[in-house]
Amino acid sequence: MVRLRSAAVRAGAVFLAVAFVYVGVSKFRGASGWSERFGRWGYPANAAYVVGVLEILGGLGMLIPRWRGAASLTLGVIMIGALCTHLVHSEFPRVIPPLVLGGIAFLMYWSHRRPTGEG
Repeated sequence: MVRLRSAAVRAGAVFLAVAFVYVGVSKFRGASGWSERFGRWGYPANAAYVVGVLEILGGLGMLIPRWRGAASLTLGVIMIGALCTHLVHSEFPRVIPPLVLGGIAFLMYWSHRRPTGEG
């Protein structure tokens, strides 16, 4: 059972790493339109770059077990922001990716936490 849990955590970490590094890098490509979207949502256009850097760093942090807890918590918080942004702007189909990725990120965070002593 421990092997299965360990394999699931590693698979989740790799999945989140690939997803967030890919999306983070896309925020630096002019053709993807992220700056325009952020502006339309009321954020400064440069906020797309800040979020992109956090996504890339968080994705890479998922691959380092020592950093996995902080990285998964950071990515989960970013996904809460994305979820709220899409809900406020009535972009309901865009709610699904932050729900899924944020859910996995928080599961990874909880799986990384050390159990407290029960006596």
